Amino acid sequence: MKSIKMRGVVAAVSGALLFGFGANAMADSTTDIVNALVAKGVLTEEEGSLIAKGHEGEVTGQAKAMKKATKLSVSDAVDSAKLYGSFRLREEYRDGEGYAATGVTADSARTRTRGKFELGVSTEVGKWYGDIAIAAGSSGRSDNFTFGNASNGEFNPKESIYLKRAMLGWKATDWLTLEGGRMKNPLYTTSMVWDADYSVSGLTEKFNYKTQAGTEWFLTLGQWANYQMDRTLTDNYSNGATPVSTATGEIYAFQAGVKAPITDKVSSAKLAVTHYEYGTSNGRGAYSPGSPTGGPSSGVYGVNYLNIWEIPAEVNYMVRDNVGLRVFGEYVYNADGDKRAAAAGYASENDDTSWMLGLKVASAKDLAAFEGNKQKAGDWQATLWYQETGAFAQDHNLSDSDLFDSRLNMKGVVLKANYFFEDNVSFDLTAAHAERNNDNLGTAWSAGADISKLNLTDFNLLQLDVNYKF
Repeated sequence: MKSIKMRGVVAAVSGALLFGFGANAMADSTTDIVNALVAKGVLTEEEGSLIAKGHEGEVTGQAKAMKKATKLSVSDAVDSAKLYGSFRLREEYRDGEGYAATGVTADSARTRTRGKFELGVSTEVGKWYGDIAIAAGSSGRSDNFTFGNASNGEFNPKESIYLKRAMLGWKATDWLTLEGGRMKNPLYTTSMVWDADYSVSGLTEKFNYKTQAGTEWFLTLGQWANYQMDRTLTDNYSNGATPVSTATGEIYAFQAGVKAPITDKVSSAKLAVTHYEYGTSNGRGAYSPGSPTGGPSSGVYGVNYLNIWEIPAEVNYMVRDNVGLRVFGEYVYNADGDKRAAAAGYASENDDTSWMLGLKVASAKDLAAFEGNKQKAGDWQATLWYQETGAFAQDHNLSDSDLFDSRLNMKGVVLKANYFFEDNVSFDLTAAHAERNNDNLGTAWSAGADISKLNLTDFNLLQLDVNYKF
């Protein structure tokens, strides 16, 4: 009787140990152990069979549970895949004052509820990686859609979805990465020059080198086809018509920069010099800011005489264990600004430069988290800056669509504040006020402007956002 009880205890303990191996234990190893216990007489053949059967059931059950929990599957050739996305709910108010017609002043205000949506998947296969994303909003400068904005009179309109990114990358070496397709803007820049919603299309080459002291040197080259332009052909057909086709308008970007620690884990600095050259500009005409007291000028997309130099910079410092401070700025100069002004029929009045200067303070656990904007629940941040944009200083098709209504020849201040309820949920407030930089020139609007019926003299913006990311 005692022998039977002892044998039962040993069998129970052995079975528990075998079940504890879980789904990751190899089936043949379990079988070997059970066979060894049976051979030594610790287990009977019947007990061994029951234990092996129970273990097989446990493994099968865990495998089914794991499969059920992981609904998304990818090719076996893919090393890793990540699904990501975001949704933003926004209440917005913006108003402007300016000229509705020559000598006729007016006010315009808009209040609206808007959404912003993006969904993407990134994958890696060895040294190769890809990124595909879709978003709402047809404009390159905006992924927003406005609630109730039904042009066809429908009560509950659906929103269109657009391809935002589709790119392929190759990590050729530790210091060289190549990308092609429609991709995130790879440049270190600010919203004064580039709207954050913009994607670039073409080829990008990234060079990176980090020293043992922690200094990072980077070089980014871009060849992007971001414009479609009309091109009139010289050959005539028998009917005498002059056919019109399209030509690609290219942007060639060259950026060299450095990020270096000032004191270990406490402060750092970052600086870059960027140069932009533009390719074919036929068909888009000469850019003009318009008459200062005339009505709004539209359809002004010209990228003629843009030979731009951009210098963004920042200094980061942990003022306390959990609070970081950033002083940042940017300077932009168009070396062909005088020619751009002359083509529009104006004499340049130092309108070939733009600049900004700002301050950011935020909670962060350390310098790396502050630099990378890696917020957690309970974190907060506030950013305040001033900027002036020259009418002929930069490409007016690229600047932020919200802050100053997609306009150049504006100067003003912007305040942004954020609080994180969760790691992935935040409440944001943005307020901005701007007025004309040079009263002798107008403020032409381009794609993305929301107060397009006015040649602005003053502009105000207030946005309240709830952001959700996954």
